[in-house]
Amino acid sequence: MLRSAHALAELHARRGQVVDAHLVFEIDCRRGELVEDINDWIAQEIPQHRNGASLHTESLGAVVDRMARSWVEANQAIDVDGARSDSTHKYWYHLAELVDGYTDLVTDVAGGRRRLPEQ
Repeated sequence: MLRSAHALAELHARRGQVVDAHLVFEIDCRRGELVEDINDWIAQEIPQHRNGASLHTESLGAVVDRMARSWVEANQAIDVDGARSDSTHKYWYHLAELVDGYTDLVTDVAGGRRRLPEQ
């Protein structure tokens, strides 16, 4: 899963530099494949509890994809505005919130309190 998350971050970084619509489409298709790979992995590794577990609105792969995009944006903010700017702080704070949400989601899924949407 870590390789897929890293690849998603690289794709988001490339996507921000590409202007050709066809290349953007190819990048987004590859992102979709990686999201599905993460979803397949989690389905194999952690059994889903369907009875009484509340449904999360998006897949784990989609959450990881959003974290990867946020990580790229936070690093770009450092490059553009500097490490101490309010704008940079905003991006890193958003990333920290996503990481906290991811941690809570994984804990709840593993504990049978939440379930992920079926693919």
